[in-house]
Amino acid sequence: MNRKIYIRIFLLIIASSVFLSCDGSKETPLAKIITEQSRFLKGYPIEFSADLKAGEDASDYEFTFDFGDSISSTGSDVVHIYNSPGNYTVTLTITGATGSEKDTRDIKVVNSLELMAIYTVRVDSPSGLSFGSDKSTLWTVSDKPGGRIFEIDTLGNLMRSLNYSGNDLEGISFDSRDSTLWMVDENLGQLIHLESDGRTLGYQNISSVGDGGGLEGISIDEDHSRIFMVKEKDFGALITIDELSLTQTLQQISFAPDFSSISYISSQDKLWILSDEASNVYLVNLDGSFQDAYAIDMVQPEGLVYDEEHQVFYIIDDTTEKLHKYKFWD
Repeated sequence: MNRKIYIRIFLLIIASSVFLSCDGSKETPLAKIITEQSRFLKGYPIEFSADLKAGEDASDYEFTFDFGDSISSTGSDVVHIYNSPGNYTVTLTITGATGSEKDTRDIKVVNSLELMAIYTVRVDSPSGLSFGSDKSTLWTVSDKPGGRIFEIDTLGNLMRSLNYSGNDLEGISFDSRDSTLWMVDENLGQLIHLESDGRTLGYQNISSVGDGGGLEGISIDEDHSRIFMVKEKDFGALITIDELSLTQTLQQISFAPDFSSISYISSQDKLWILSDEASNVYLVNLDGSFQDAYAIDMVQPEGLVYDEEHQVFYIIDDTTEKLHKYKFWD
């Protein structure tokens, strides 16, 4: 082959390549899964979207999401609910004129409680929760300086308030043995005992949490004359006072970033402990050891009480001033 023929063939190949590259076909963009949610709860809607390269038109492509639980859905924006906790791999397949590509994302779905109802509470920054004498009412406190004590019904309606001014009230527990109230004040680091009309019976400084110490929640075990409290953080702790032996014990706990409320379960001789920062409810043994966890979807949960007979949780939110009612999933 002479030099001129070789050059002509070479130029023809280049021209053909340029023509083919300009034939109008679109390269399939990278399939990318995005979601705005930071954690994923069993039984709650999770939103997924397909992210396209800038300038691409979603109408030119088909999108299929495989959620890793034998369920799939089509579309660039989808919603899915997982019925079981666990680890799942979400796969997005995006198909265009020239073929298809995939993207995957691993997610962890955590166990949760089922939301039954939300009620408005007309209490400024409510914190702490306890049942009243017949479990038809709830006691809560305001953690604002000068905050008062309130009795509400289980629908969040205000029934009465007590003439008591707190420093930084964070927890409350009704004692049906004598119809009195026990509270914790975080700034003072005190356990406070009141008549049900708000008159002070006495108080006790909790020495192991000096300088305020972050006392956050309180619950009474009436059958065994024990008082349980939690210290919020740095370090977190479960505090137990035995009224019969007049002893106090402190057990450091670290299974959550903070601890904001506590509720004793007499039928199991265990505790429910609430974490505000984690938005979780934890089942805990009396020695402070963690047993199980359930996620909740709230902004700033600050008070918890558990109805053992009906297996229902009431949890109050400090920021939204809402009372949430939860149960275990069926």
